[in-house]
Amino acid sequence: MSARLIDLLSRLAPRERVLLAIMLGVALPAGLIFGLLLPLHDMRNAALDDRSDALALNLWVQARVVELQGLPQPEETIVTAPIGTSGIEQALIERGLRDAVSQLSADSQGVVTLRFDEVRFGRLADWLSEAHPRWGYDIAALRLDAADTEGSVAAALTLVAPDG
Repeated sequence: MSARLIDLLSRLAPRERVLLAIMLGVALPAGLIFGLLLPLHDMRNAALDDRSDALALNLWVQARVVELQGLPQPEETIVTAPIGTSGIEQALIERGLRDAVSQLSADSQGVVTLRFDEVRFGRLADWLSEAHPRWGYDIAALRLDAADTEGSVAAALTLVAPDG
């Protein structure tokens, strides 16, 4: 193998040998740097940025937990009988949210399903905060997804009567 390489190089003109040496001495390391090392460096920097973002988010969440612990605890709520779908519908009408409801139903065990395809998050949160303690249901499931309109969400709630 080395004999063939020597034979090949001996057939080249001196100028071709110099160009080959320059190509191997400059182009090959440059290709290695630009093709392998720089992308690895960029990926490392992106991973460090993601780690910094995750740490900042963690610190923010910890600060909210400390803030939450400093808030006064709610008083004991009096458990009332479930108000049913008609009571929930009336509360939605009073708050101007009835038009945003895409599903409001109850099954035979009294589990109520409530779905909004698009509703303003602030209005929904205010209604939930005000209504929950007195409607006679526990929130078994709550799912919020971002909607197409900024500040709006798609929401799905499952309400169950508390065990008592």
